[in-house]
Amino acid sequence: MKKSLYLSLFILVFACSKSDTNELSRRNLEEILGVAVTASPLGDDALFFEDVDYGTGERQQLDVLLPRTSAIRGVVLFFHGGGFTAGDKAQAFDEFTEDIMQSLLDNKIAVVTANYSFLTTSGSEGVISALEDGALALRFLENHLDDLGIPSNKIILAGVSAGAGIAQWNAFKPQRSEQIQAVVALAAQSTYDLYEWENVFPGFQLDALRQMSPILQALFLQFYGGQPSQADLDAVDYRSFMDASDPALYVYNFAGDEVIDTNGSIDFDVLYHSYRHSDYLRAKAIAEEIPFSGIYQERPEDFVLRILD
Repeated sequence: MKKSLYLSLFILVFACSKSDTNELSRRNLEEILGVAVTASPLGDDALFFEDVDYGTGERQQLDVLLPRTSAIRGVVLFFHGGGFTAGDKAQAFDEFTEDIMQSLLDNKIAVVTANYSFLTTSGSEGVISALEDGALALRFLENHLDDLGIPSNKIILAGVSAGAGIAQWNAFKPQRSEQIQAVVALAAQSTYDLYEWENVFPGFQLDALRQMSPILQALFLQFYGGQPSQADLDAVDYRSFMDASDPALYVYNFAGDEVIDTNGSIDFDVLYHSYRHSDYLRAKAIAEEIPFSGIYQERPEDFVLRILD
């Protein structure tokens, strides 16, 4: 009888201690991150911290989704798409990537999804502002790995379209973080030196298209914050940054290759997301002996799991 009573008391005390520890951790994180836990977009088996400030800028906020476990395997820092003019960090949990994020969570991988400056955001200097916001979000995450219970050197950068560009720029730039183990680029562009796209699409002439399309001309100037110098172009040409020391790259593009449609207009989906962009990146990765993968080999979530194991 006594043995049974002691066992029951032990189980009760252990359960309460574990619950108290979890509650304490949650409260500590709320204090550190400056926001309260809210409902998770992927069910109840996670802690979700929404609208955490990683800087003081208008769109410098991120969301943190933590598995409820003491054995987190790593983290994916995700940047949304939207052509640097639209979109939101909540897109990480939309139909296009929801299954990927759920798989990551189920496999004890944290997800951090960040907003960044638009081309139209007050004070923006063009795309470089968004790219540098990505660096600031990454630095914030690195500074809080211990607080979040995430092991060091287990960061993967990921993004869709414009977000894929932010991920690549930060993964391949010369002074990149050594914590980055890989980058996942979905519907990616191959570089933000737009003149380099003349090597991506046969017969593509950027200045001629700018003259033909007032929309493209306006986007071009907005993209660079004015007429770019060669130094401006070089600063955002992340493909040229790639070398053998860089982390593994996963790319999946699905659009075709006809930039001019049957009506004689620019097909911007093809221009931004053509498989030719991923082919151009793959060629560079092969030349530099950077590990490379894509949908033909494995799913994005399987790539992440393989890299983090």
